[in-house]
Amino acid sequence: MSLSDIRTHVAENVNRDDVPDTSGGKIDRWINDVQRQICRVYNFPFMETEATSSTVDEQRSYSLPDGSGTDLRFKAEINCELINSENGRVKLTKAHKQDIENKSEYADLDDKGVPRHYAIQNNQIHLYHKPDHSQNNDTAWTINFEYYGYLADLSTDAGTNDLIDDYPEVVEAGATARALKWAGTEGAEAEGKTADSWEREFREMLAIMIREADEFKFGTLEEGMRPQEGSGAWG
Repeated sequence: MSLSDIRTHVAENVNRDDVPDTSGGKIDRWINDVQRQICRVYNFPFMETEATSSTVDEQRSYSLPDGSGTDLRFKAEINCELINSENGRVKLTKAHKQDIENKSEYADLDDKGVPRHYAIQNNQIHLYHKPDHSQNNDTAWTINFEYYGYLADLSTDAGTNDLIDDYPEVVEAGATARALKWAGTEGAEAEGKTADSWEREFREMLAIMIREADEFKFGTLEEGMRPQEGSGAWG
């Protein structure tokens, strides 16, 4: 499924001259609004990604992926590890920045060494200790950062992603509801359903998506060990 496919379906649902099947028009905006809404409410498997960067000697803080390049814009972290000069991987332990800095081993925040902890604050990842490249054969560590990211907006007719490939009907329903709400009371019905009906259908299908994501993440756990529906969402 592509952006143009969903755009066509929404336009056919609404069937109004002021909601045309036009690239870059209102429907594209509604489709992307729905996509962002879906990404906000839960951390779905299709949002999992990773980014790499290199440490700078004695530099503590590094910017999180902001979506300006090929990496997805950061939402919530999954895992952070360093890869040393011999391709060995060391998983870093996450804690709140203030808690890390209150640890006795970091009493002198200017100390450098092999990073063991990290914190996320103010759109940056902070390493403790400051990386000392002399303890890594005088080379930089690779920071391998796994995280959930917001899907990039769809902009080209052929544009696609795992969300609209696997759940096109969810995005279609949400965008159709937005189109009908925009249209107002006159003609605010499509395929025999009102805007509220399309919105209910969207939310029901979204709940199914969340249950399927829970099954994917926690399917091998015993029932009592699974979190309640939706409790896995990051803030």
